[in-house]
Amino acid sequence: MLGVVASAVFVVRLLPQPVRLARTGVPDGVSPLMALNVALTEPAWLIYGLSAGLVPVWAVSLTALPLAVWTVVLLRRRISRLDLLGAGVWLAMLLLAWGVGIVGVMLTVSVVVNCAPQVWTALRSSDLEGVASTTWQLAIVDALCWGAYGLAVGDVALVGYTAVLLTSAVIILVRIAQTRRAVLSEPITLAAVADAA
Repeated sequence: MLGVVASAVFVVRLLPQPVRLARTGVPDGVSPLMALNVALTEPAWLIYGLSAGLVPVWAVSLTALPLAVWTVVLLRRRISRLDLLGAGVWLAMLLLAWGVGIVGVMLTVSVVVNCAPQVWTALRSSDLEGVASTTWQLAIVDALCWGAYGLAVGDVALVGYTAVLLTSAVIILVRIAQTRRAVLSEPITLAAVADAA
């Protein structure tokens, strides 16, 4: 039952970001490298879940893959050569991990690889208008559910996923609150009114 709940929360967590991008067309503060890395990681989790016999892991990855690809498509105009290079390095590392039999370890690292670009973007950007805070609020619930499931089945990769996702979500939510508060506290000037008009 815990695996089913964790799977549902994970999939629901992936919806707000592409929906916000599609609805507003505002990508400010959203990391294209994160989107690329997630789209590359989902097939790895799918294969890992199948090979380990963890139905919730492969089922949720199968459902998440189209959402990850959709996010990449929505961010396609923001993807730089550096983003493509970073994603290419990540793909090479995943393939190497499969080859040497350390995919479980690499999937634990995948949470860092997937979240770090968004954390970095959030920390250095003053405009996070495009970031869906609901995604990161749900990430806290997601992390706690998968962590409990990982403890129940004794899976180190899922426990590592919990620690990294929880930390990333808190950092990003704090930065969203800070940047929105800064925007709200800016004085309204005649120039700003003229620009808005």
